[in-house]
Amino acid sequence: MPVKYWSSAGLLLTTWCNARCASCYLCSGPDRSDGMTVASALRVWRQLIEASPHGCRIHISGGEPFGDWPRLIDLCRRARADGLGPLGKIETNAFWAVDDEMVRQRVAALDEAGMGKLSISADPYHQQFVPMERPRLAARVAEQVLGPERVQVRWRDWLAEGYDTDALSEARREAAFVRWTSLGRDRLNGRAADMLAPKAQLKPIAAFADMSCRAALLRSRHVHVDPAGRVMPGTCAGIVLGVVGTASIAEIWRALEADWTDRPLISALASGGPVALLDQARAAGFVPRSGGYAATCHLCWDIRRHLVGRGLFDEALGPDWMYGANRGGGGSVP
Repeated sequence: MPVKYWSSAGLLLTTWCNARCASCYLCSGPDRSDGMTVASALRVWRQLIEASPHGCRIHISGGEPFGDWPRLIDLCRRARADGLGPLGKIETNAFWAVDDEMVRQRVAALDEAGMGKLSISADPYHQQFVPMERPRLAARVAEQVLGPERVQVRWRDWLAEGYDTDALSEARREAAFVRWTSLGRDRLNGRAADMLAPKAQLKPIAAFADMSCRAALLRSRHVHVDPAGRVMPGTCAGIVLGVVGTASIAEIWRALEADWTDRPLISALASGGPVALLDQARAAGFVPRSGGYAATCHLCWDIRRHLVGRGLFDEALGPDWMYGANRGGGGSVP
């Protein structure tokens, strides 16, 4: 079986976020408003569980899911009442953590509604938009409520030494971005391809020859589902495996398993990585960056963005706003 069953999935509850982080591979921000209704999220959640013989562990992300607290807690409570668990974790940048009591009440409510872990994003990119005391407060109080083993932080070493990068001079903030980007922890696609990849060591395209993306596209057990129902590989935002509404999750998986070799973009990436797409991209006018690329994902994103701009692979690439194109996009899952 070349395509693994999806036994882990993230519901991207919204594309809205209070921040516009340089590291965001989903290109979320305050100008985005796409979101799943609770009913739609529950339907996708159930389909994900039923599509795999192993079940599916769900986490909730965005964007920033705490941007609409009533929807978030309603979804968690209804999922538990419907027996849809397990809810692995909920991700947040903790922008809402303004006092102890609010954090305690919300974390306790999510705990009661079945949340496994609270995952807090803290890094120099988020701290350009979220004051450092907020993720620190959220982590401290959440550990009191849930126990330390149920609180994750991206990244704890930053949380220990970090500071508000927005308060720094532009030069010092740039130095912080360069230092933390060099650690190689970020996915260099989406906004990160433009804002972080150039700060990393660049390599010639030949360095990425024969680096297949098969594991990420076909062998990974993890996917994301965005507000429009697009099913995307967990680490490859902007590649569309199918759309919920036009087909069920089970039908999308079965179609991919049956015909992935007949999908030009997927088969090329699975066989030879982004270098295998170069001939098609060059025929469409793509010119590689003369300075090289920081990683295969950086190269892949640059190629895909060019293809989207040329109106190519419209079923396999999207949403267009993520690529900065105007071919359409947005919407919500039917």
